[in-house]
Amino acid sequence: MLILAEKELRQVLKMADVIEAVEGGFRALARGDAAVPTRLHLEIPESRGVLLDMPSRARLDGETVVGTKTVTVFENNSARNLDSVQAVYLLIDGETGAPLALMEGRFITAIRTAATSALATRLLASGEKKRLGVFGAGVQARFHIEAMLEVAEVVMIMIASRNETKAAALRESVTSLYNISCDVVPPEHAASKANLICTCTSSPAPLFDGALIQPGTHVNAVGAFTPAARELDSEAIRRARVFVDAEEAAGQEAGDLLIPIAEGGIDPSHIKGTLAELVAGKVPGRISPEEITIFKSTGVAIEDLVTARLAYKKALALGVGASVQL
Repeated sequence: MLILAEKELRQVLKMADVIEAVEGGFRALARGDAAVPTRLHLEIPESRGVLLDMPSRARLDGETVVGTKTVTVFENNSARNLDSVQAVYLLIDGETGAPLALMEGRFITAIRTAATSALATRLLASGEKKRLGVFGAGVQARFHIEAMLEVAEVVMIMIASRNETKAAALRESVTSLYNISCDVVPPEHAASKANLICTCTSSPAPLFDGALIQPGTHVNAVGAFTPAARELDSEAIRRARVFVDAEEAAGQEAGDLLIPIAEGGIDPSHIKGTLAELVAGKVPGRISPEEITIFKSTGVAIEDLVTARLAYKKALALGVGASVQL
């Protein structure tokens, strides 16, 4: 079995390749060549934690691929100097069931989430030059900036974050890496001036007034993944043409959508389709330059599977990682 730590994953996974792999995964879903069960939730109340297990399988390029990601979220970890989110990915031989590789899971999650948003952006955003508004200044914000630059002509970046220190550090990093105009701004400024928005926060409550979103804007809503939490208010959802990564996950976990449905502001038909349907051309995406589009991401296991498969194949080709016998 191959062991791949974060440093090896950084070596073998490039954003453009992951976007292509994720697109292939959603095409497999659209063909019926993939299965993604509802993720398992195990609450650990005595430790203020939760364990999530995300298995999937797919038929890709003539081979069966199987894997699962195990994620834990422990709220008290910050006091221990640990990240609240921990994760590993197990890639399995689809013919024999033997374990092929064990990988650090947080990097897999970060890059595949941003790559999925990039795919949605490519399918839903208008073709004009982009003023990118990023909410949050953590790992997902950083990866989403990289991903948006892969699929859109971004001319300026606005960062809105409650953590001024992290926001300043991200601004400095972005300016250095990409030589692009980047400023730290209030949330209302980013919401009203951007025409491409990525919300990448842990906020349980809306980040801005949805009435501020300009016509023609595309929004990737990434951070909230429980029924009671949302980054976008009901007005933002009501004004937009909305797509999701998977109907079942969004219908159980996406507070951004479940809350306005419960309020009666929208009904389930307001959701126009899934990313798999968009990729396969089964539903239309943007239908006018002026409309607002929203992609609500909850995270689908097929994204992890195709990213892990890509990492494994690249690592074998480059001789990267440590091989162990169990």
